[in-house]
Amino acid sequence: MTAIEWFRFIWGRTKFNNLTRFVLMTIMVAAEKIIDGAVRHPKPADSVFTYGTAGFRMAANLLDPVMYAVGLLAVLRSKKLNGKHIGVMITASHNGPLDNGVKLVEPLGEMLIPSWEIHAIRLANASSGQDLVECVNSIIAEEKIDMEQSANVVVGRDTR
Repeated sequence: MTAIEWFRFIWGRTKFNNLTRFVLMTIMVAAEKIIDGAVRHPKPADSVFTYGTAGFRMAANLLDPVMYAVGLLAVLRSKKLNGKHIGVMITASHNGPLDNGVKLVEPLGEMLIPSWEIHAIRLANASSGQDLVECVNSIIAEEKIDMEQSANVVVGRDTR
């Protein structure tokens, strides 16, 4: 049973106070939005994405699902850092059109810390919308992220 199926199952069978009902509804709506986004930005089944010093590097036509995953991760990273600004840098390569990428930048301009590179790889390689929701929820739990915290993400691009 998926998380959304579980919420729908439990919703009609349990009495909740208004606050609990609101929290559960918020979680369910967020999960459905993540799944909807994953459907609109599907990962090619045969692709395996890796994150290195230069972030994710690949042919431009493969970037769409990775960009979606990076956007989710940027929000989570910002929330983890109490709303500090996280950068998403989209790079057009000087090496040619088949070598493009995206990377996350920490608040003081540093590279993404290694433990969060692992999160980036997990999100980018999620095989389905439900898998993506499970990855997001796992990161939230592992990193003890306050989801009430606001997030700040700055997007930049290199057009060399």
